[in-house]
Amino acid sequence: MTNTKLEIIGPYTPEHEGPYLFSGEECLVHGTLGTQAFISRPESDRGFIVNTFDLMNAREVPVAREFWIVRYSSGTCCAHTSLGEAIAEKTPGADIIHVREVLPGDGE
Repeated sequence: MTNTKLEIIGPYTPEHEGPYLFSGEECLVHGTLGTQAFISRPESDRGFIVNTFDLMNAREVPVAREFWIVRYSSGTCCAHTSLGEAIAEKTPGADIIHVREVLPGDGE
């Protein structure tokens, strides 16, 4: 499964179904009155009021995963999530292969 992140696509509009960002973090918009919005963080049960001018419409966009494979001379391979981990596990004669996920639209 591809990782995702939120990307700002413009200022808050009531027609947008979400997700939304406030101060760079995801938030839920529960209601608005004029230029005020009642919001909360997804992981919180507490809400607060902010100016709708401080809210941004967002969308989920894929983020390519990358990892490093240590290929030993025996043919055995081991994957790591960081280059540092791969280097720490590398033995003499082993190779490190960097792999990056290719997403739809990459290279177009």
